[in-house]
Amino acid sequence: MVTSTEYPDGGHVVQFYGHEEDLADRVAGYLLGGLQGDGVAVVIATAAHRRTFEGRLTQAGVDVAAASQAGTYRALDADDTVRALMTGGRLDRRAFDRVIGGLITDAGQGNRPVRAYGEMVALLWDAGLVNAAVQLEEMWDSLGLSHSFSLFCGYPASSVTGDGHLEAFARVCRLHNSVVGAWPSPATRPTVPTTSPGAICAFALSGDAPAAARHFAVDAVRRLGAAHLADDTALVVTELAANAIVHAQTGFTVDLLAGPDVLRIAVRDASPLPPATAAAGLPAAAGLPAAAGLPVAPLHGLGAVDALASRWGVEPIGHSGKSVWVELRR
Repeated sequence: MVTSTEYPDGGHVVQFYGHEEDLADRVAGYLLGGLQGDGVAVVIATAAHRRTFEGRLTQAGVDVAAASQAGTYRALDADDTVRALMTGGRLDRRAFDRVIGGLITDAGQGNRPVRAYGEMVALLWDAGLVNAAVQLEEMWDSLGLSHSFSLFCGYPASSVTGDGHLEAFARVCRLHNSVVGAWPSPATRPTVPTTSPGAICAFALSGDAPAAARHFAVDAVRRLGAAHLADDTALVVTELAANAIVHAQTGFTVDLLAGPDVLRIAVRDASPLPPATAAAGLPAAAGLPAAAGLPVAPLHGLGAVDALASRWGVEPIGHSGKSVWVELRR
């Protein structure tokens, strides 16, 4: 059952989804909230996704055909719209202003609230045009400076976690006010359901990144109702983030999932596991740092992580990175 979902007006949120059903439920709830608030819902999506979203809205009592005729539901094909924005194989800012700017302007006439969903960025990313995807996100942000609307972007998690573009992924995260949902770990089944509330943020390669990641994680666990784990979370995230900077020498992503019994922390970087380690497949257990090529000491560093964790492990992310995850009992 789809229910209306509240998002801050003027916000720019993104979902990295692992399952189509999760995307459909979140997007339909987001659009429903706009329609029930006497606003306009704008959808720029593939034909398959439009059918799914419209089916969810119909189940929630929306007469999609009547809304389309009234101009309160406006749908464009994502593939066709991407082509309309390209000139000579590159994004054209003037075309964006004409097509997308014109659409948002018209939808917002009479000061009506506008909620837009778009997945053109995901199509560009999947086509290998990663820089163009980031550029399009920046165009949306620029449009938000002169127009009032909310924007929801959707990316398949498998696209952004498996192709080695971690720095671009970090830029995408920074261009959004918040990240909703969370994707599952690629190999080991987590104790925490992937539908649990969570938070995610990407950090570029810099000496300040571990401290920034620690502050993000501590704030997140407090908001997620796990404040009693703030100190343990700070230690775990600081150590894993420092390893990503010092040993992997790449940017990284911190992903938190708060289940009823377990807080799961995952730090993903763009440095692959040694071939023998990746081929062996690491078990979900403690005491794995030596196998993963990570240093460990008894009472500090990863030794402290090992002492705090109920389970922890290291997993390959395709051929382009790894995820070090830790579960803390609540």
